[in-house]
Amino acid sequence: MSEKSSDYCKVPTNEILNSLERTVPSHYGCGVRHIQFVIFLLCMTVAFIARSHLGVTIVAMTNISQKNVTNETLINVTEQIDTNSIFSEAEFIGISETDELNNNTEAENSTSKHEVYDWDMSIQEMVLGAFFTGYCIGMVPSGILSQRCGGKISFQFSLLINGITSIVTPWLVEWGGWKAVCGCRFLQGISQSGTYPSIQSLLSKWVPANELGAFTSYIYTGTTLGTVIGFQLGGFLAESRWGWPTTFWVVGILCILCSIIMTIFGAASPNDHKSISEEEKMFIFGDRSDKLIKRNKKVPWKSIITSKPIWATYVSNISSGCTFIFFLTQVPSYIHYILGNDVMKSGLLSSLPYIASLFTSVGFGILSDYLTNNNILSTKTARRISNSFSQVGISLSLFMSTVVTSTELVVTCLVIAMGCQMGVHTGWMVNQIDLAPNYTGAVMTIGNSMATFFIQLMPFMISNIVIDVRNLIQWRICFGIVAAWTLVGNAVFVIMMSAEKQPWNDYADISTDEEKNEHENNVIVKK
Repeated sequence: MSEKSSDYCKVPTNEILNSLERTVPSHYGCGVRHIQFVIFLLCMTVAFIARSHLGVTIVAMTNISQKNVTNETLINVTEQIDTNSIFSEAEFIGISETDELNNNTEAENSTSKHEVYDWDMSIQEMVLGAFFTGYCIGMVPSGILSQRCGGKISFQFSLLINGITSIVTPWLVEWGGWKAVCGCRFLQGISQSGTYPSIQSLLSKWVPANELGAFTSYIYTGTTLGTVIGFQLGGFLAESRWGWPTTFWVVGILCILCSIIMTIFGAASPNDHKSISEEEKMFIFGDRSDKLIKRNKKVPWKSIITSKPIWATYVSNISSGCTFIFFLTQVPSYIHYILGNDVMKSGLLSSLPYIASLFTSVGFGILSDYLTNNNILSTKTARRISNSFSQVGISLSLFMSTVVTSTELVVTCLVIAMGCQMGVHTGWMVNQIDLAPNYTGAVMTIGNSMATFFIQLMPFMISNIVIDVRNLIQWRICFGIVAAWTLVGNAVFVIMMSAEKQPWNDYADISTDEEKNEHENNVIVKK
């Protein structure tokens, strides 16, 4: 009897069923995820400070004789900066800072303790463009690295490399001149090329589905904040008694501090965090099965490339990126040559678009989550409306810019365009997380690379259409082509997009059919 009893045991059926049928919390207040969001926002802001400050700092580094350049040359430098970066949202406002810096430092330069360099404009353009050359070259490798190692590791090493490089730049420039600065900025560009894939990967792991729009928008405000702070910080420190080297040292220290903060307090996902509660973890994951994926190593490149909804985000990525950079770089030139005014001379006017974007970015996120969480709109409809509002708004602003004859009205169009552009955060950008939360870093890498390639072609298109910069008809043709391209890109997104998670997101890294079936059964049981 004892032998028979040993062959059998009581199965706790009720306990197993109860554990499998645990309900997901409908609400969870402040928790570990909010601390992570603050860390991500801080790191994103500092990364863009490091990216953008040289637009102002280089003015203090160069000889006064080279600073007295025309507005036309300044605009050309601005175009070089912006057309090499897909999301360098506010970098062109540094030109207004350079005018003030020129005037303020001219009288003090003779007594400055810090060496200035006789770099002509072509050298300055190479120095400014070195970062984005590295950014373009390193985009694909960095994106793959962030996908394989997780967003945290790639982000923290990016900040660390930027910090060390920034600190040593003032000493290296004494040894190697402008070539040394180019080398440092090139290295910084390579290290920062994985910033967007890294942050997308982190967002896909940490943000609950019902908070996705809001927190994505919050964190991406760091791009604008960082750029604006970078210019202000560069101008302030360059004018101080410590001189331009202090800018590199302060920015370097900030980068290293953020890298340390990310290393100690950051986590790639809730599963990697030591102190998060199970309840908050369940709230973050919801009923998503991607929490079960452990072997997230092999990227399903074929599935990504052949996915129609993914291509919908890519087309919108390319069109919105090109249009946005076109608006930032060409509208100021249009105002200068056609209307006869230089909007960049006014710090207030040049800052208004970015002030507006901070509010609209947050507004888009909050509104999107409110509409979807209260079942007023489906997720698919919300993504379509956000993206369409953004792209149609920019297209109309482009058209109106060539119709009105007042500088104030054109600046108003610029403000509206910048405000509308923030809708892409809750449009195609967050849609990539909807489609493939496990592989959003790889998805972003491909789209970013293609958009950057097309942005590189923009100057050639513009130069072949606007042959005479004072010809209004040529400007209208150019603006019309870009506006039409924007509408086409949005139409493709609206028609082809989907808000459903793609099937390859869950088992693309599982090799056999038996493993796929086992995984699908586990997902069903878990739900």
